Amino acid sequence: MKDQDSEAGRLQVHTGAEPPSEAEITGTSARRSAELRAALDSIRTMRRLTNLGSDPAARPAEWERRQLLRTVSLLVEAEGIPPSAAAENGEPVRTGYRADEGDRFGQVLVSWVGPRGSGARFQEQEHLRQCQAILRDWGFEALEVRGPGGRRYLEVEAGNV
Repeated sequence: MKDQDSEAGRLQVHTGAEPPSEAEITGTSARRSAELRAALDSIRTMRRLTNLGSDPAARPAEWERRQLLRTVSLLVEAEGIPPSAAAENGEPVRTGYRADEGDRFGQVLVSWVGPRGSGARFQEQEHLRQCQAILRDWGFEALEVRGPGGRRYLEVEAGNV
């Protein structure tokens, strides 16, 4: 089964809200890993060509700012954090990260979710700190916040230009 992004020659980015596919259930394929590595290389190149200053690769490029949800999701998955997956009703069917648009423009929320009884709540601090470290290494601001019921999530922004 081909998705719309793949048919257009564009890497499908997983936010954790998509339904699981057969290939994803069996784990990350070698092809997917290669696509993710190529996407990271493209981001590095884009930053080097578009950012000015002493360390242009350390700041998100304008393209990343305009597509923040896509960029954050790509970076987290490419660095080895698995995405969640959702049933038709939106409930998680697999434990992993989930990225959503934030309440403000230029903000993405990253949470750690899983099916009921999966223990995701007890894993969230560890996994969100890994996501936070990845995003900060790529020049994003990632603040850990506690929401309703004490659940943790990250508020991610591209930061100052």
